[in-house]
Amino acid sequence: MSEFLAYFPTGEKRYRERFGLDFEQFAVGQKFQHRPGLTLSQQDSRDECLDTLNQQMLHLDEQFALHTEWKRCLMDSTLTTKAVMGMTWKTFAKRTRLLGFDEISLPKPMFGGDTLYAESEILEKADCPDDAKVGRLKVCTLGLNQRGETVAKLVHDALIARHGHDHFTRINY
Repeated sequence: MSEFLAYFPTGEKRYRERFGLDFEQFAVGQKFQHRPGLTLSQQDSRDECLDTLNQQMLHLDEQFALHTEWKRCLMDSTLTTKAVMGMTWKTFAKRTRLLGFDEISLPKPMFGGDTLYAESEILEKADCPDDAKVGRLKVCTLGLNQRGETVAKLVHDALIARHGHDHFTRINY
């Protein structure tokens, strides 16, 4: 076989993995499931709290959490948000810049032991008048738990490299 969809040739019988889609390959309405999922532990949440100096007792103190509506510690929301965005990297690996978020919402809680999955939909696609090497996408990424419930919704704008203008194909490493 001379061509692999997930690889491009770098020499005779040598290939490099191909990550991300070129801007031209995206279309409004496309939906992408990002895999694998990620099972987060309560320790992951505690580590995130320590890293971000978040001392909210609902993330750290099981006895405190027992007296809340959830009856157990919640996953730190910054961890959930970062994990959802991180799970999209293979599809959006040719992102050159994240322009900003229109929406970040966490409609349901995550708990230690829950598994997180991510799915993205392309909402808008436009040329970038300032830079012909990239195009702009508006993307809605959902974080879903193992029961298929939406636990995060992130709507963001990003610049994506056009074909031949990404760093993966320009650098020989």
